[in-house]
Amino acid sequence: MRTSLGMVAVAAMLFSVPAPAGADENNKLTYFTFSKPVQLPGKTLPAGKYRFELADPQESRRVVKVSSEDGSKQLAMLQTVQYTMRDPAKDAIVIFGESPASDPVAVQTFVYPGETIGFEFIYPHDEAVRLAKKYRAKVLSTSGDKLERVDEAGASLPDDKR
Repeated sequence: MRTSLGMVAVAAMLFSVPAPAGADENNKLTYFTFSKPVQLPGKTLPAGKYRFELADPQESRRVVKVSSEDGSKQLAMLQTVQYTMRDPAKDAIVIFGESPASDPVAVQTFVYPGETIGFEFIYPHDEAVRLAKKYRAKVLSTSGDKLERVDEAGASLPDDKR
């Protein structure tokens, strides 16, 4: 599973555009262009260009804001957990879950260029179970205050079972 996610991550780099020169590195502003629809927790975005950035880099570095390309329309505020990569990301990347070509791909993680620490999105429990069943994969989920990964059977797994 990790190997296939790595391959998906490499493909995702082709769709990323680093933040413009002079952007505030503190908020991790990054633009991504998707050539087909993508799924985020609670939201499906049509193909297009979007801004990903930390919603409040001073107080909480766990919430990622997704908005329209020009930033005029907020589309999602997403809870995340830390995701650690072995090597720093050369470019901004998005790691997708596996999915059939006809379905929107589920975004799992966003990593800012030059960093090893990224932001893994937490899906609502029911949505995570549906994704896990559909793609036979483990999906990070929350149910109340409990953070867990769910498998295709809907069973809760310890968070370290990627």
